[in-house]
Amino acid sequence: MNNLNYTLFEEYKVLDKLCGEIYDDPHGVTRYIEDMKKVSPSIYRHLPNWQIDLEHLKLIRHIRNYLAHTQGAFDETVCTEQDITWIRDFYSRLLKQSDPLALLYQYSKTTPKKAAAKPAPQPQRPLPVPQFSLNNKRLPETNTEESRSSDRSSSIFPLLAILLVIGVLLLAAFCIYITLSISLLSSLSSPSFYGIRYSDLLNKFFYFI
Repeated sequence: MNNLNYTLFEEYKVLDKLCGEIYDDPHGVTRYIEDMKKVSPSIYRHLPNWQIDLEHLKLIRHIRNYLAHTQGAFDETVCTEQDITWIRDFYSRLLKQSDPLALLYQYSKTTPKKAAAKPAPQPQRPLPVPQFSLNNKRLPETNTEESRSSDRSSSIFPLLAILLVIGVLLLAAFCIYITLSISLLSSLSSPSFYGIRYSDLLNKFFYFI
């Protein structure tokens, strides 16, 4: 019988018993492995050697099962001194509560406190937009309402000027019309003007108007 195989087999039984007491289950190591598999990588990446411990636990369980269920397996060399040392070290970490699942529990308790300690982000204030002229100098800010009123007044002035010109032209045409009418009526006392009857001349005048 290989002494290393026997030593590993006995050390595994001690480890399995301790895990069984924790879980109240005769297959303690298997229950420990199953709990480690349930943890997502986004969580266990914060814990040291998580994946290494998981793979080593599965390897040790596989060696134990091979020794227990394979005839003549104890006569072979299926383990090393390092495997036995690792089992003893893991057993010691279980007692000190520095094993992977114990560290996970401690991490889950401290993480909410770290998140709560972070200050809440302050709302950002809008920054003033600088105005620049062509020579890259800042221009003074102007009142928006005043600029709008000045724009309206500047657009009204041309319209008033056009209306004034039209009014003057209409007034001048009206004065000319009155003057011609008066002069025409004053000359109606004569029956003709250069051989043209005034009644015909008056009719033609109003026709053109």
